[in-house]
Amino acid sequence: MPRYTRFIPIYAAMGIVGSLAVLSTGCSSPDNGQSKTTTTQPHSVSAGITNATSPSPGSPVPPPTSVLPKDVEHTARAFTAAYAEHDARDGKDSSYADAGARAAKLASGELVGILSQKRPGQDAPWAALRAEKARQTVKIASVVVPDGAPSVSCSSALVRVGYTLTTTPKSGQASHSSGQLVLRMEHTSDGWRVTALPWA
Repeated sequence: MPRYTRFIPIYAAMGIVGSLAVLSTGCSSPDNGQSKTTTTQPHSVSAGITNATSPSPGSPVPPPTSVLPKDVEHTARAFTAAYAEHDARDGKDSSYADAGARAAKLASGELVGILSQKRPGQDAPWAALRAEKARQTVKIASVVVPDGAPSVSCSSALVRVGYTLTTTPKSGQASHSSGQLVLRMEHTSDGWRVTALPWA
C-alpha cells in the first residue's frame, strides 16, 4: 500500500437501509519502468438513498440490464476522479476534505455532508503528501456492475469503478497504485447521483 492514501475510514451516521435487491426497481431507460506499483483498497462511506425518481403510473418499465447507460458511467467516472484525486502542491488543496467537497457535487442525500467533513485521522497522511508537494491523479480502468449485484434499472445502479492512482511528488519518482470504489447510484431530478459507497 502506498504511503499516501486519502481513504481514511469514514463512518456515516446512517446505515445502508434495505438490501441491494432494492436497486433492481426503476422506471425507464460501460513513467518509466522504475516506477513503483502497489495495490490499495479504500474504506467505505455509506449513507441512505434519497431523492430517487419513481415511474409515472402506466409508463412502460424496461427490464433491468447489466449494460451501463452512458450517463451512469459518466457520473461514476467523474465522481471517482473527484473523490480520489488530490493536489498537495502550494496553493492547491488544503486537505483531503477538498476532494470530498468536489465529489459532493455529484452526490445526493446524507453522503453530501459526509464527504465534505474534515477528519483528524486524515491529518498525518495529508502532512506526508504535503511534505512531498505531491499530486495524485486517477486513470479509470473499468466501470462495471459488480458480480452478483442487481442489474441497472432506470432509477438505480450499483457500479464498481476500478482505477490507477498515480502519486507524483515535486521531486523523485512517481508511484502507482490500483484501487476501486463501489458506488450506489440513484437517478434524481438533477440526474444520476451517488448516494452511498457501500463497499469496495
